[in-house]
Amino acid sequence: MKPAIEIRNLGKEYTLASAQPYISLRDVISGSMKNIFKSSKRKKEKFWALQDINADIMPSERVGIIGRNGAGKSTLLKIISRITPPTTGEVIIRGRVGSLLEVGTGFHPELTGRENIYLNGSILGLKELRSQNN
Repeated sequence: MKPAIEIRNLGKEYTLASAQPYISLRDVISGSMKNIFKSSKRKKEKFWALQDINADIMPSERVGIIGRNGAGKSTLLKIISRITPPTTGEVIIRGRVGSLLEVGTGFHPELTGRENIYLNGSILGLKELRSQNN
C-alpha cells in the first residue's frame, strides 16, 4: 500500500530583511543626496524554517506534529496543504487534504477538538468514517 502523504527532502527557506528605523522626510531627502551614486542594498538574512524533512503517512494513520514555538509545525502543515510552496524537496499527496491550521480559525469554541474536525470535514464534503480505534 502506498503512503497517503509522502514527504521527501522537504525544506523551506525564508529571507528576512532588516527593518529600517523611523526616518523623517528630511532624512530621506538628505540621505538620497548623499547616496545618489551608491546602491541601496539592505542586509538580507536567510532563515531555514524546515530542512531535510522526510516522512510517510499511511492511509488511516493518525499523526501529531509537536514542537516548540518556531519549530516549523505550521510551516510544514502549510506546505502539506499547498498554501506555501517548499524551497526544496516535494510532498506527494494521494487523496485530499483539508487543514485546520490556526487556532481560532475554523474552530467552534463550544465543540471538542474531535467535533470540530468532523464539522470541518462535513463542510468539505467528507463522509464520517468510523474505525475500531475511536
